Amino acid sequence: MCSKFVFLLTSFSLLLILSLTPLTATALAEGTLEGKKILMVIAQQDFRDEELFEPKAVFEGAGASVFVAAPRKKTATGMLGGKVQPDFAISDVNASEFDAVVIVGGSGSPKYLWDDTQLRNLVRDAYEDGKVVAAICLSPVVLARAGILKGKSATVFPSSDAIAELKKGGAIYKDESVVIAGRVVTGRDPASAEAFANAIVSLLRGEEPKQTSQPTQQPSSPKPAGFELFATVLSAAVASLLTTRHLTTRRRTKRVE
Repeated sequence: MCSKFVFLLTSFSLLLILSLTPLTATALAEGTLEGKKILMVIAQQDFRDEELFEPKAVFEGAGASVFVAAPRKKTATGMLGGKVQPDFAISDVNASEFDAVVIVGGSGSPKYLWDDTQLRNLVRDAYEDGKVVAAICLSPVVLARAGILKGKSATVFPSSDAIAELKKGGAIYKDESVVIAGRVVTGRDPASAEAFANAIVSLLRGEEPKQTSQPTQQPSSPKPAGFELFATVLSAAVASLLTTRHLTTRRRTKRVE
C-alpha cells in the first residue's frame, strides 16, 4: 500500500511539472512560427543550459523547427550537466537555410565560440541576408567580432572582458535584460532567457518586440524550471513513506510483545 501511494504521488508530481513548465516557457510565444527554421549555436563544453533549453521550448511552442550546431558534431555538455547531440557542425551550416541564428552563452563561449571564424562568417551571412541574429550572455561578443554591432545598442553578461569586447566592436553597451537593435537581439544572462526568446519570436512574426530593462542578475547556479515544486512534492512523498514505515514498525513491535 505504501509503495503504491508513493508511486502515485511521485507520478503526479512529475506530470504536474511537465504540464506547468511548457506553459511558463511559451506564455509569451502565442501564435505560430510554422515553417520557420531557427539555428541555435552552442559551445562544445559548458554552454549555459537555460539559455539553450528555455528559448528552444519557446521557439518550438510557437511552431518553429529548431536545430542545434556546435563546433563539432559530437555530444555537447552544458554547465549544469545537460547533454545535447548537435544536428550540425558549425562548418557545415548554410545561413540561407535558416530564418534566425541564435548563439547560446555560458562559460564555454570564450573558449569555443569567440574565436571561431566560421561562426563569424555564418553570423555575417545571416545578417546580410536579412535574417534575425541573436546572442545571449557571453556570446554577444561573437556578434561584435563579426562586425554587426557597430553603432548598435547591445547587452552582454556583465564581465569586464565581455563589455570591453562589445565596445571594441563599436557597440553601445546597455546593462539591460534584452536589447533589440533592428534584426539583432542580445540578452544579458540566464535570467533573461525567456524574454530574449520572446523578442526573437516577435521579430520573426514581424511584430515590434518589447524592450526589457530588468536589474542585473548574476545567478551562480539557477535551479531548473519546476525545481521548487518537485522538491516540495518529493519531500512530502518521503515524509509520508517514513511515517508509514514508522507506523508499520510499531504495529509489528506490538504483535511481537
